[in-house]
Amino acid sequence: MKLTVHIFLSVFTLLGCTDPDIVPETHISTPPPPQASGTPAVRYPLKTALYGDLHVHTSWSADAYAGGNRLGPNSAYRFARGEEVELQNGLLAKLETPLDFVALTDHAENFATHLPCTIGGGPEFDTETCRAMRTGDMDQQAMLESVFETAGTRPGPRSSLCDGDLERCLATEKTTWLRVQEAANAFDDPGTFSTLIGYEFSSLLENFGMLHRNVVFRGTDVTPHAISSNDVLNQADFFAQLDEACVEPCEVLTIPHNTNFSWGKAFARTDEDGYTYTAEDIERRARIDRLFEITQQKGNSECQIGVGMADEDCNFENTWPVCDDGQGTQCASEPSFLRNALLTGLAMGSEQNQNPFKLGIIASTDTHLSDPGNTARQIPAQFSGLNFSFMVKRALELNHVVIGALRKVSTGGLAGVWSEANTREDIFDALQNRETFGTSGSRIKVRFFAGNYAGDIGSRDDAVANAYANGVPMGSDLSNLENPNFWVWASQDPSAPSLDRIQVIKGWTENGEEKQKIWDVACAGNRIPGEDGKCPTTTAGVDVESCALSGSGAPELQTTFTDPDFSADQIAFYYVRVFENPSCRWTTALAIEADVDRPTDVPATVQHRAWSSPIWINSP
Repeated sequence: MKLTVHIFLSVFTLLGCTDPDIVPETHISTPPPPQASGTPAVRYPLKTALYGDLHVHTSWSADAYAGGNRLGPNSAYRFARGEEVELQNGLLAKLETPLDFVALTDHAENFATHLPCTIGGGPEFDTETCRAMRTGDMDQQAMLESVFETAGTRPGPRSSLCDGDLERCLATEKTTWLRVQEAANAFDDPGTFSTLIGYEFSSLLENFGMLHRNVVFRGTDVTPHAISSNDVLNQADFFAQLDEACVEPCEVLTIPHNTNFSWGKAFARTDEDGYTYTAEDIERRARIDRLFEITQQKGNSECQIGVGMADEDCNFENTWPVCDDGQGTQCASEPSFLRNALLTGLAMGSEQNQNPFKLGIIASTDTHLSDPGNTARQIPAQFSGLNFSFMVKRALELNHVVIGALRKVSTGGLAGVWSEANTREDIFDALQNRETFGTSGSRIKVRFFAGNYAGDIGSRDDAVANAYANGVPMGSDLSNLENPNFWVWASQDPSAPSLDRIQVIKGWTENGEEKQKIWDVACAGNRIPGEDGKCPTTTAGVDVESCALSGSGAPELQTTFTDPDFSADQIAFYYVRVFENPSCRWTTALAIEADVDRPTDVPATVQHRAWSSPIWINSP
């Protein structure tokens, strides 16, 4: 499969919605956000589930702007907190349930280019490049191909608008970075809606590959400069510069994403340029690179059938074919996926007493439409309600969302945290501690603990308090227990299909060999796992001609689980997957509404899911 660059840089570009007459949004605090009430945020000693989106692009990202988006941070924050916003397709859209938190992550590499071209006031505004950007006359494909021509060059080239004047570029980048902070601070409302300051570090590889990370800060203390791929030699240098610049009280973490586009370089034992990590590099990466974006609009990066450690349920929103012998790019290889990375981390931890790939799990959208958390269950809101007769008529020339390559895109995911309060600091602490989970778009809740638990813990009124008191939550390390057991609990999104089952995935190394085992530990409908450790296939289904659901599932599932092969000397990790009952994939639902044939090269149905962060046993 060969994706066009449009798909993964601006999901709406294929609809041809660039409008040169749209006036850019006023950039700071218009209309003003509500004033914080001053009432202390409600605190939850046993923590509460909060949902957010930590990967959001606005019109302040050049690729989003080139795709027609003119909605800046103000609109994105308003949308995230539940207000109705007119999206670039002309639809009035509103989240069914507001987000609890968000980080806007526009590309730092564009900080010297984009705002000077779009808000005026500087010498760049009337340049030919800026005029073409504002009018929509720019050849996007040519622009993006020229950007990727320098992929792999470190540091990357700075904006040509600076005329080679580094100080001018840095000053403009700093001005944009201050604007990013100002907008986030204006909309932060502790106890109700938290805005984390962040940006995207967008390092490029050949053939449209990526080594991207979102950079998120705990509070208002941030680095003076948004360190981008224009500043660094490689990943190790990025962490070194970020660590040096984030001086106490600054606190920062990074989140790799779309490692399925990394051509095997995201979790290799050497850096992208072949540089071998030092012990200091590994320590720094382990401390800063805390989380992993497991799924988003450009696909799933947990695992893939035929690529290292995988299973039948890894066939979920995969983007690239498995690499053939000698194929190095635009294909799926082992060091690009989380499960393989977790296993590599165990091996490196044993060898060097430091695991650089001890990653918690979240998900997010990577929207380029300024609509955080817009993960509609049936038809993504950015496509719903469009004039389908018009779209079908122009299908061949525009790559219609059903017929064209955009059908490969997923609806995106959500980040979940177990936090003591809805404040920046508490949410960041939950992220830092990896007490997090990711979903493929729904609001499934999942908790996962390891320790010494009674088999009936899930039926006790004090179950959660007992789980914390006698063990550790997901994202944690556990050691010095002879035979721990695990407690897992999940509940469905009330607006989504009910739950099908819960799995526990274990990974470990043995005599230098990577191993895994997967158990279905809880099944809906009184089903019981068989001798093969699997639930009998659910009788719940979906009619792909109407998307009507049939059968039943569970609103909640929980169980305790003991690994029958547990060894107190073994170094291992365990994490959880929770599955909803099947439903129509968005492409099927859209084809039905558009009254066209559904595409046959993508699945007709999907089982949406959630993933917990791992628990590590005896791992450094």
